Formats: sequence, C-alpha cells, structure tokens
Amino acid sequence: MPRRFGLPSVYAAAAVATAVTTAAPVVASVVTPAATLTVPDEPPRPSIVTAVGKAEARALVGDARWRVRRYYAAALPGFATVLTPAEAAELRADARVSAVEPDSRVRALRLGGRAGDLGSRVGEPGPGHALGLASAGPYRSPSTGRGVTVYVLGTGVDVTRPDFGGRAWHAFDATGAHGRFCGSHGTRAAAIAAGSPYGRAPGAHVGSVKVLGCDGSGRLSDVIAGLDWVRRHAHRPAVATLPVDSGDSPALATAVRRLSEAGVAVVTSPRAAGVLARHLEPRPSGDPPDQATWPKFTATRDAIRQNPSGTPNLLLHGGGL
Repeated sequence: MPRRFGLPSVYAAAAVATAVTTAAPVVASVVTPAATLTVPDEPPRPSIVTAVGKAEARALVGDARWRVRRYYAAALPGFATVLTPAEAAELRADARVSAVEPDSRVRALRLGGRAGDLGSRVGEPGPGHALGLASAGPYRSPSTGRGVTVYVLGTGVDVTRPDFGGRAWHAFDATGAHGRFCGSHGTRAAAIAAGSPYGRAPGAHVGSVKVLGCDGSGRLSDVIAGLDWVRRHAHRPAVATLPVDSGDSPALATAVRRLSEAGVAVVTSPRAAGVLARHLEPRPSGDPPDQATWPKFTATRDAIRQNPSGTPNLLLHGGGL
C-alpha cells in the first residue's frame, strides 16, 4: 500500500479528516472573539467645511471622496457634506481647510408682538391684529424704505397679505418647499420690518428667503445657502434680517460677515432691518461699513434692564428717521 508521511494512505486520509474535525472548533473559538471586538465604521454625519479660499474649496469638492450636498459660491468658500469622524479628522488636518463643524439644527428666535416691540404709539386694532401687532399704531416717518429691499430669512413669508401691498415675493427656498410659507414666524418678521402701516419701513420691498421648516427649525447648511443666494442675487440697496438662533458657528459668522461686506447688512431684529431700510432710502449707495455701524451710533446706551450677559446694552433708535 503506498505510504505518505510514514502512514498508509487510508490512515493519512483519516488523520486529515480527524484533524479538520477537531481543529475546527478550536479555530472558531479563536476567531469568534476577534470578530466581536471589531468596531464598525461610524456612519457619516452632516457637516460643513470651510476652506481657506475659493480655489481650495473647488479643489476639495473635486475630490470624489467627499459627498457634497451644497456648494457655496459667494457667502462662504466651502460646502456642506456628510463625513465620518475619520474623514472629518483628515480634513481638519488638511492645510486647505479652515474649519469643519457639524451641520447643526437651528431654530427661529421668538418674536415679540406687543406695542413695545415696534416702538410705536398705542392705537386701535388694524391689519396687524392677526400677526400679533394689534396694539401698535401706524409709525409716522418722513422715510418709508421705498426703493430698499428687506430680505427675510426664516420660515417663509405669506406674500399675499395686504400688509405688503404687492411689495413681497418669493425670492429663494433652500428647503425644497417651492417657496411655500408655513407658520407665522417669517410673516411676522416681515410685517415688523416692512408691513403697512405698522412696520418700520412700510414702503420697502420684501424678499422671502425660506431657510426653516414649518416648525421653525432647520439646518445650518440651509441658512448659509440663503445667505449665499442673497449675496449673489440681492437687489441693492438691501438689508437682510436673520432672526435665527444658530449658536456659535464659524461658518455662519463668515457668511454673515461676507454678505455685510458686500453691502447687505445682516441684523437679527426685524425692527432693526426696517430702521436700516429707512436709513438707506436717501443713501442708496451707502458704503457697507456705514450700514453696519450706523445703528450702534444712534442707539440709546444702557437703557435695557436685565440685559443678558455678553449682549451689548444698546436700545435701537431711529436717529430721527
């Protein structure tokens, strides 16, 4: 009988079969714990990447590994994407990248609806009643913001309301709702800024820039997309109001600064937007630094009680407008 390794072939075959049978459990007992210790890759998360410049942003977007959701052409040298923690760390170490931050959720700021919010005299309920402005009388001023556009970034504006007299239109929608407004936040903000006769600039045009959902919340990337659109398409002279609580976002701060430097001042309070619109009416070619600093020079200082810590104690004043 032919032999292999000193054993008859039949024994060799049996030995191999026995070895496989007895070794299999041993192998399984060794491999199984190792498999359970394997940590799966964490899922990608929505993120915003700010590049050091436009050329660097284009180069980064050209890399097929990054799944780009939005590319910002004007307000920010960067883009919105989804990144795993490892990819985010890799980008932070890239010399072309200025910052990587989460594409966080943002919410609309609460808007007051009392007479004091408009700084107007008390009057009888009028068209502003449905918007919570019933106790505010018409604001009398030699200027009305005529020829100026107020861009309202929020939940969208009901452009059909008679308060706007045909001066409002759907400018841009970052949420995919085709400009449809929902909720009252955006409409109230527009009415405070430029509604007639109760708004601060009842002659200004109103551009509805929808960046939030019906519940008043949305993504930081959509807010920046709205600012990006305004910077590229604004009808100047113009001012933008952004009554949104977005936290401490470097990307948003950059977008706001770049839009202001381009001649469209960005303010949080709709009332301030209306006052700025009146300021711009006789100064349609005013320089951006003047638009950004004028409200601070005319404000009444140290007049607000229980002012939140870290907030400038400045009460907006129209400066005779």
